[in-house]
Amino acid sequence: MPRPRPEALALAEAYTLALRLPAAQGPSGHHKGRGTGASVEFQDHRSYLAGDDVRHLDWRAYARTDQLLLKRYREEVRPTLDLVLDLSASMAADPDKAQRAVDLAALFARAGAAEGLTVRIFAMGDKQERIELDRLLGQGLDYTGVRPLDEALVGFRSGSGVVLLLSDFLFPHAPDKLVRSVRAGRLGLVQVLSGFDLDPGRGGAVRFEDSETSELVDLSLDEATLERYHGRLERLCDGLQVEARRRGGVYARVRSDLPLQGSARTLLEAGLLGL
Repeated sequence: MPRPRPEALALAEAYTLALRLPAAQGPSGHHKGRGTGASVEFQDHRSYLAGDDVRHLDWRAYARTDQLLLKRYREEVRPTLDLVLDLSASMAADPDKAQRAVDLAALFARAGAAEGLTVRIFAMGDKQERIELDRLLGQGLDYTGVRPLDEALVGFRSGSGVVLLLSDFLFPHAPDKLVRSVRAGRLGLVQVLSGFDLDPGRGGAVRFEDSETSELVDLSLDEATLERYHGRLERLCDGLQVEARRRGGVYARVRSDLPLQGSARTLLEAGLLGL
């Protein structure tokens, strides 16, 4: 179970979180969010769903339309940073990749907290779990999940602040559907890949074991196989970048086999971190 290294915490003192919501509007001292909350400014209605608080039902609207509708109000809250961490076992197939993901999670969390953001950390393993920053810093993360990230995200409700997803994204999925499933004011995708992920290298017959399913696959790492692999990987990375931009967000790909400072520079160039 890798824990954040002191180097990552030191970098959090040197960098700021650059991916932010648009400038706040409204009276000085207030941050007016895009989402809905408990302020007194009415925004709109939505249909009632089982489990919703019945105190927010609009009975006048029900009398007019015969539909159960909830009142929604514009939120006035501190900006939030939701860190969504992929805890599937594939993230720990390479120890350096698991360590890099933990270090980056700590870097983002500490940088966001230092700027006054409300930082919420969501671990996406076999179940969705919200964890505290102190637990991340003290205990690290356990990459043992067998569900890919797209399945783990089902039912996940983020806020209207900044959402950062950290994953290798190496599972069968359509980037457009994955990105559309995450509600956010600003979205950042951070793809952490090992040196082996980027270049398995040529060789003879090799047996691979799926980290999540334990399925065994025999492959020959010849030139044709590697060409197909690299093509699929680049299409995946390009797809994630395109979908992040469509949402007004940012995508960055970092390598776990390079120094952590190099990853920080990559995130700086992408616009996820600032100085």
